[in-house]
Amino acid sequence: MNRNYRNSDPPTSVLAGREMETGGAAKQQRAMCLAAVVKTPGATAREIEDRIGIKAHKRLPELRDDGLVCNGPIRTCRVSGRQAMTWHYCTCKATSNNGELLCH
Repeated sequence: MNRNYRNSDPPTSVLAGREMETGGAAKQQRAMCLAAVVKTPGATAREIEDRIGIKAHKRLPELRDDGLVCNGPIRTCRVSGRQAMTWHYCTCKATSNNGELLCH
């Protein structure tokens, strides 16, 4: 089970995070995010959220930790107008010294 809460989160958030995992909602959201990244490589989290209608900012890092997606170049987000990381499907396992995936 993915741990999708922080040590500093209140008990209610911990319970909600556990329920998301055990109930299958988090897995379904990760699948939706992965499909969006595959379909629109180079999108930002906000652009992905706009496309699929869920908050992707928690699920994308989980997919990155699993080696399924990686970050690409930073660019201006079409939704927020701010500089943001982009997301790409990752098929390699090459990592840098700090553990970041090197593929795009």
